[in-house]
Amino acid sequence: MKKEVFTTPKKSSALNKIKEWSSLNSTFEICGFLGKKDNKYCVVMCENQSKTPQLNFSIDPMDYLLFLDENEPVALFHSHIKGDEEASEKDIMMSENSCLPFLIYSLNSGKFSIHIPKENIADVEVLSKLKI
Repeated sequence: MKKEVFTTPKKSSALNKIKEWSSLNSTFEICGFLGKKDNKYCVVMCENQSKTPQLNFSIDPMDYLLFLDENEPVALFHSHIKGDEEASEKDIMMSENSCLPFLIYSLNSGKFSIHIPKENIADVEVLSKLKI
């Protein structure tokens, strides 16, 4: 899968794009980044490089660095194709290690959740406005 990019002035449109991509790819977890650039939301879906994408996700570290270089980060997002939207122990550990909030969308519940790490490099003001 190629990387996909969506830009919008509306936070609701950004979240709806994550829902749409999740629904279109319901057999494996999608993953990517949500950020701000030029006063617009930027949603970038990256290739899930996990060997077991139906169970978890993995993002190329270069994609992470390029995103941080070009955008103000808000969150790393991914979908859960099974279970609910709550962060797993691995999600929490990865969020803490990357210093990025994890925005998780569950296909089963149709809901989002967010885990905010103790050390956070994301735009907290934008994050608080998501109201998921």
